[in-house]
Amino acid sequence: MNELLTSSLLWRFFAAFAALLSRSPIGRFFRYLGALWRGSATYRFFAHLFCAEPVADRSAYRRLLDRCNAALYRLGRPLLPLLQDSAVRRVYGRFLHALRESFLIGRLFSGGMTSFLLLIIAAYAPIDYLLRALHIASLASLWDEALMVLCLLWIVYQRMTSKEPLRSRANAVDVWLSGYLLAGVILLLFTVTNYLSVNITGYRASMEYILMFFLVTRLLRDDGDMLLLYRAMILIAFVFALHGIWQFVVGVEIPDTWTDQAETAVRTRVFSIFKNPNIMGGYMVLFAPMAIGMAYASERPAEKVFYWICGLCMCLACLFTMSRGAWLALAVAAVLFALIVDRRLFGLMLVAGIAACFLPFVRSRIGYLFTPQFAESNERGGRAKRWQTALGYVDEYHAWTCGLGYGMYGGAVAVQNKVNPMFDYMYVDNYYVKILAENGIAGLTAFLSAIAGLLWGGLRACGLAGSKERKPLCAGMLAGLVGILIHSLFESLWEEPYMMALFFSVAAMLIFAGFLNRKPAANQTP
Repeated sequence: MNELLTSSLLWRFFAAFAALLSRSPIGRFFRYLGALWRGSATYRFFAHLFCAEPVADRSAYRRLLDRCNAALYRLGRPLLPLLQDSAVRRVYGRFLHALRESFLIGRLFSGGMTSFLLLIIAAYAPIDYLLRALHIASLASLWDEALMVLCLLWIVYQRMTSKEPLRSRANAVDVWLSGYLLAGVILLLFTVTNYLSVNITGYRASMEYILMFFLVTRLLRDDGDMLLLYRAMILIAFVFALHGIWQFVVGVEIPDTWTDQAETAVRTRVFSIFKNPNIMGGYMVLFAPMAIGMAYASERPAEKVFYWICGLCMCLACLFTMSRGAWLALAVAAVLFALIVDRRLFGLMLVAGIAACFLPFVRSRIGYLFTPQFAESNERGGRAKRWQTALGYVDEYHAWTCGLGYGMYGGAVAVQNKVNPMFDYMYVDNYYVKILAENGIAGLTAFLSAIAGLLWGGLRACGLAGSKERKPLCAGMLAGLVGILIHSLFESLWEEPYMMALFFSVAAMLIFAGFLNRKPAANQTP
């Protein structure tokens, strides 16, 4: 794809224009500013800050986790013969051998149980959809918890059966997320209501899938595992993107509530297997930058072309969702990726943006924002009305400090458990407003602090990645995460368990690539 772009007439036109601009007084001025910036003490300070050795390497937290790994190793020494000779171990060995010998799925199990668990995590959304489509209610509501328990048991088993104690996966983001989990427990105790079961359910829905970060950082063993999970996520998102494009081509029927009567140019909105186009758009926003990052990281031309196609199809699918929030999020993600990896992409983005503005449905969706009909609809039942209602209840109950309590208002748990007859229950379509309503300023501050720690860790991961192959991957993951955070201003994406689980799985991959795989581990187990 790189070769196709650079040989095209459009690319040569922009290249000639850029060369002319660079020789102009304006170009020389900006080069002078760039030289001043790169020679400044501020630049050296930030360069040192981004590329400094991880603080966690010298922390008491790492030493504590190292001692835990050593304790598990010592515990496993006398148990190892028993585990190796147990009936469960023999059944597992035969089962795994049979799967590895299979022609169809043998490659999926070539990396052992770890690879299998990582592939299940990558396929979180389609598995969840399939179980719910088959109306297997009990399994659909429990399978993800069972997956996390299995991952935890496998992580413990790895540390007990290793040939020597494994090095811990301590990192600073662990501490930030642990602080948010602890703050949630304190808020749960302070804001407990007469509906304790609803409060606990609300806490679980808000916090449970953050644990995927801790599990995935401990499951990944090396670059091979990370690339397996990375590629699997991209391929699954690519299939959904193709399905969404097909829905747009055939004009799939959608509910009337997804569009306004004034938007005559919008004939359909794609959603693939997701509940609504906004969730579909968020899914594409998360993985489109990762696909482009893989295109940059790949060395073989065929792979580059394939991943460029994947990324462009995801961008098209996002466009066809007609989700304005997803469009904005994708634009921010693209700008961030271009700043980190290749500023020449700004030319491609400019052309794509201009071309999109000529599409009738894009003009209709954006132009509708500036009409009296939109203002009236927004005040009557749109996002402005939802946000105003949520904040009104917080003010009415004087709950600005700690909120109304987990599961009380703004999200899926509250809508499914309408315990307060005085509330007009609805989704607030803004995850930050939802946190403010349930947890107050204290909860929102704790959440934003954890996210700031994660983003800082992600930026440092891009700085520490260093290599030509790994830096685009880190930039793609960081851009996707930032896109989800932007989109969450207009949609409660994390109300969907798979979106939250995938977000923190990608975050775990980013931190692993930047911090945890820089030194060879003492031992790796299959």
